[in-house]
Amino acid sequence: MSKRMGSPKMLLPFQGKTIIRHVIDHALCSDLDGIVVVVNPAVEGLINEASETGVNKVILNSRAGEGLSTSVKSGLLFLPLKVEAALFMLGDQPLITNKEIDRLVHRFKKGRSAPIYQSSYLGNKGHPVIFQRSLFGDLYNVQGDEGGRALIKKYHHHVQLVEMGRRNPSDIDTRNDYEKLLDEEVS
Repeated sequence: MSKRMGSPKMLLPFQGKTIIRHVIDHALCSDLDGIVVVVNPAVEGLINEASETGVNKVILNSRAGEGLSTSVKSGLLFLPLKVEAALFMLGDQPLITNKEIDRLVHRFKKGRSAPIYQSSYLGNKGHPVIFQRSLFGDLYNVQGDEGGRALIKKYHHHVQLVEMGRRNPSDIDTRNDYEKLLDEEVS
């Protein structure tokens, strides 16, 4: 909803394209089997920006104002029945790379022993996160702005952390966050 930003943060420019386009491009360059993008249709221009070649489905979440959980549920509804797991990314983290996505995906494919695989950045938990199909029912029951956080907390003993070897790429919530992102671009 970009409430703290005051304007649609996913459409802000960064390195010649929008923040959301960076996220989608990294997903497209990864080893993911398919990509579903959930957007708030009230944000003018976001549907077009998300409708990039290679994206399997763009889903309009008209209930986005009710919290992150509605986007999680909307995305899950459009996954094929054969899907073993879903990897969740945030649309406001343009510095997450396809290499980090792949590290998480490969660890999942190698082990499949945990219901949740979560990225870790120098010991700090972050995104993206993979949830196995066995937890999809629990994800449908999440409410408000929780997303998968409640399940990570509930099943914390069963979370497999996958270390990325760098500091956590922050999400962009405020103007100050965005200015820091632009400063990193210059550095």
